[in-house]
Amino acid sequence: MDGSVPYLKVPNALPKTPATDIIIGYATLSDAEAIAKIGAETFSTTFGFSVSAEDLADFLATTYTTDSTLADMKDPAILTFTARDAAGKILGFVQLVRGLTEPCVPGDDATKHAELRRLYVDSSAHGRGIGSKLIATVEAQAREEGFEQLWLTVWEKHPGAQKLYHKLGYEKVGSTGFLTGASVQTDWVLSKAL
Repeated sequence: MDGSVPYLKVPNALPKTPATDIIIGYATLSDAEAIAKIGAETFSTTFGFSVSAEDLADFLATTYTTDSTLADMKDPAILTFTARDAAGKILGFVQLVRGLTEPCVPGDDATKHAELRRLYVDSSAHGRGIGSKLIATVEAQAREEGFEQLWLTVWEKHPGAQKLYHKLGYEKVGSTGFLTGASVQTDWVLSKAL
């Protein structure tokens, strides 16, 4: 996005969401470095212990660099949202990806599927309801664009994330492999009708 899109105010419709000072909006190209940093730090902290240092380094070098983040932001199939505090600091991000599906996602028309990808919140901001607000924003955008199923993948050994997604109405519909360097791990595929 070029920065001309105004920030979205997400209503506090979700229960127990204390993040009233959080503003959700479209990411701009100038956000790429901060998004890449949060992505790399969060991925490393959450998953880094489960793969070799070489596999982690390979994955980060292709996925969470400023250049790779900019490429995502320039891709018309990917829409990136950020969560900012009142001072404008980026605390988290998420992506809506159009045009992709998994065979296990319900529904007859795969063109009606969209993916919720890379929900990451800076560790300093955990527990403030930011992840739920980012998810609600992606769901609203997907509905507005006419998608009927929103799907995502979550690591099979990440019960905290699984709990959040289940609480918000996502159900396990299958599993898929996730490649980190040369290491293949199992992710659950979760889906929600919009």
